[in-house]
Amino acid sequence: MSIWTNNPFKADVDAADSLAHGPSGGLLKMWLVGVGMAMIPASYGIHCLLAGRAVLPGQNGDSMETSGPTAIALAVAYISVGAFIHFHYFWGLHPKLYRWSQFLKVLAVMVFLGSLGYAGYRIIV
Repeated sequence: MSIWTNNPFKADVDAADSLAHGPSGGLLKMWLVGVGMAMIPASYGIHCLLAGRAVLPGQNGDSMETSGPTAIALAVAYISVGAFIHFHYFWGLHPKLYRWSQFLKVLAVMVFLGSLGYAGYRIIV
């Protein structure tokens, strides 16, 4: 069963595919999810940038605390997750900003993958 829905027949890939399209909802969802929920990872990323340390969560409650360039890369990844949520739910539901939503979501995913890849490289090497 997917973590996104309680329908046991809907695959995780189908749920993730729905993020590629515009969201449905109204003004409440736009502000509550597009601003409120987006601020959670973005504010944590800003905190990590200011502190110079970031935590990479793992399985079974394990986590890795990083510092230096690795922490900066993880902080940028957390901020890009918040940006993706914001661009999907706020910009995607706004009638005048909708046309920029897809482009900015792709940009946020590219920043996320680049920064997470760099952090992974720094951890391995």
